[in-house]
Amino acid sequence: MLKKLLFRYGLAATAGVALAVMSPAVQVDLGHDENEAHATTAVEVEASSLPKALADDVEIQAWPVPTRRSYYITASCSQHASAIRRGAAAWQGLTEGGGTPVECRNSYITDCGGGGRIVGCNWGRGQRIALYMGGVGDDALLAAHEFGHNWYGHSTYRCAGWGSPQEVMAPSICTLRGSPDARQ
Repeated sequence: MLKKLLFRYGLAATAGVALAVMSPAVQVDLGHDENEAHATTAVEVEASSLPKALADDVEIQAWPVPTRRSYYITASCSQHASAIRRGAAAWQGLTEGGGTPVECRNSYITDCGGGGRIVGCNWGRGQRIALYMGGVGDDALLAAHEFGHNWYGHSTYRCAGWGSPQEVMAPSICTLRGSPDARQ
């Protein structure tokens, strides 16, 4: 069993590295189990490390998705509802009303798997989503990223941004160190 698991992740890691070398815009799903949780971390980077700053006034695209989905915002997220709706607008066919419950946490997420400062989690490709809005500088981008896990795995981009679906699906939401949006 362990041998098979190590082989599977070794093969997936090799494929991921090969795809990263070929193109930074290639979507990579490293063979996640349908029921596995997808964790998103928050990291701090220097301003020079990012291709562009994350802005609140960015125009959100409605990118096509393979299947239609719906979500509902739980009471824990009522104060963040507009940011969650803005993030959902990144994906065509994602509508509010039923479907995936979206809950908000008051601290980093510890029940998602993985380590580090987990700010978002999507269990089972849309069975449940948790967000820690206090952990990032762009709440809508965090929501868009977690909704994206309904269909997609992490991309090879380092830091999430609004430039493309692949950029939204980067494994980390980067906050500029020292910026007004940087939350410790």
